[in-house]
Amino acid sequence: MKKCSSAYTMLIAVLLFIQQFISGCATTVTKDLHKEDLVKDELHKEEVDRDRQKLFNIKCSLCHELPDVNAYPYTLEQWSSVIDNMHDTKESRKYITVEEEDKIKIYLGRLSQTR
Repeated sequence: MKKCSSAYTMLIAVLLFIQQFISGCATTVTKDLHKEDLVKDELHKEEVDRDRQKLFNIKCSLCHELPDVNAYPYTLEQWSSVIDNMHDTKESRKYITVEEEDKIKIYLGRLSQTR
């Protein structure tokens, strides 16, 4: 009976070791997948910001010279007010849609947050 008991003890010890090994591998894979998701999210944000920057450069330059945005320490609300004042006419609506205007506001607001 003593031999059987020590064999069971060894078997349990081996099974616990295998369980810990498998658990550690799964944790590593999960962390790697999470890192990949974070990188993908960051790349997507950068792509969206580039699109908004292009929109700003193209649409705003139709009516006026582009300002040095860094020279104006405006908040998102202040940029929104400036843009709303510029686009308060039917004439300006020929050049830019409300959706494009909102994207430009977000772009300028993000620039303000990074300073």
